[in-house]
Amino acid sequence: MPRQILRQVAACVSILTGAQLAGPAHSAPLPATIASAGHLTIGINCSYPPAGYVGLDGQPAGYEIALAKRIAEAAFPGGKGLETQCMNDSNRIPFLQSGKIDMVLAALAWTPARAEQIDFSDPIWISNLQLVVAKGSPIKTYKDLAGKTVVTTTGSIYEAWLSKCSKAEVVTAQSPADASNMLTQGRVDAMAYIDVYSFNFTKRNAGYRLAGDLASPAIQGIGVRKGNTELMA
Repeated sequence: MPRQILRQVAACVSILTGAQLAGPAHSAPLPATIASAGHLTIGINCSYPPAGYVGLDGQPAGYEIALAKRIAEAAFPGGKGLETQCMNDSNRIPFLQSGKIDMVLAALAWTPARAEQIDFSDPIWISNLQLVVAKGSPIKTYKDLAGKTVVTTTGSIYEAWLSKCSKAEVVTAQSPADASNMLTQGRVDAMAYIDVYSFNFTKRNAGYRLAGDLASPAIQGIGVRKGNTELMA
């Protein structure tokens, strides 16, 4: 099951990036708990477009949900057994540990601390931290954050990185949308979050720009409960 899942993820990534996937199809039995439940529940982040968001039809959309659908297709004919659960950076690991979801695909970066709590799949993509400021801001680099207030999300890897590598006052928000609101309302001087969200934010909000280089590169993967050998075998 897990090797089949990872091959399906690789296939989807290849499709999304325009690459060609070679090799035969593979199959593997479903873990008994998932087979008996009749569905696979995947945790996703629904508030950081274009990776994950809620579409106009009220349904999850974005390339993370596309990956989730491909995983479900590997598990159930037609992918009809997929159930998704929206979550944020602070509750995704507790949801996984408590059994509310079978796996998490929500901008989940590998860290040594997280690897002690959950098991990770092979890497699926690389993310970076990207700073966003108002167009009139004097902030050009991370050094310019000294004495300024920057917001990121609670439970993200960026909170620790900013505290260690900048002289900013770091505050947190529960979701990227909340962080964005704090920036647009003038409650903070900058927002720091995953690159795909920051890029998309500046495209949709003409009064804001990217600042500084990409920083804090991280390996993203799919998380499963610690010791879940059926999914990781």
